[in-house]
Amino acid sequence: MNTKVFIVGIGPGNKDYILPKAAVVMKRSQAILGFERAVDSLDFIEGNKIKVRKLTDILDILQSGKYESVSVTASGDPLYYGITEYLKKNYDGDIEVIPGISSFQYMMAKVKLSWQGSFLGSLHGREEDFLGIVKENRISIWFTDKKHSPDYLCSILEENAVDAVVHVGENLSYEDEKITSGSAAELKDKDFGGLCVVVIQNKTL
Repeated sequence: MNTKVFIVGIGPGNKDYILPKAAVVMKRSQAILGFERAVDSLDFIEGNKIKVRKLTDILDILQSGKYESVSVTASGDPLYYGITEYLKKNYDGDIEVIPGISSFQYMMAKVKLSWQGSFLGSLHGREEDFLGIVKENRISIWFTDKKHSPDYLCSILEENAVDAVVHVGENLSYEDEKITSGSAAELKDKDFGGLCVVVIQNKTL
C-alpha cells in the first residue's frame, strides 16, 4: 500500500491557531505522527497518535505501508525549515502540504509590525551573518536556540553599538507566553528560554 501523506502545519502551539482544514485532515487520517510536544498539543483531536523521536522513525512508518493515510505534524508552517523538504527527498509517495501559522507571524501580530520586506532567518542549529544582516535590514526576524539565545544576540548588538529595538517572544500562544521589548542594553542580561522568536528593528534605517 502506498501511504498518502499529509504534512500538516499545526501553528505556534495553541489549538486556537490550528487551521480548520488541518484539524479535518488529521481527524480523517489513519495515523497522526509527530514529535512529543506536537502530538501532546493535539489532545482535542481523536485519532491514532504516534510519537516519534527522529525523522527516520516517520519514514519507517510511511514505508511500512500499514496506513492508507497519515498526517505528519509540523509546528508552525511546514515549509519553513520544516519536515517537507526531508520527506520530498526521502519518500516517493503522494504528499500534500497543509499550511500553518508560523510563530513569527503570530509574533509580528503581537507587536503590531508589518513584516513585508523584512529578513527572516533561523539560528536554530544554524549559523547566519547575524550582525551584518541586522545592519542591512530595517526589520529582521530570528528563530533562536540555546546557543544563539536572545540575550546573547543582544550582547552582540550592544558590543557593536547597533541602535535597535528588540522584541523577544517566548512560549508564543501558550498560557505562559511572554513578550519582552527594549533596547539591546536592556535585554542583554535577561534570562530567556532557548526557543524564541526575536524581532529586531534597526532604528538607523
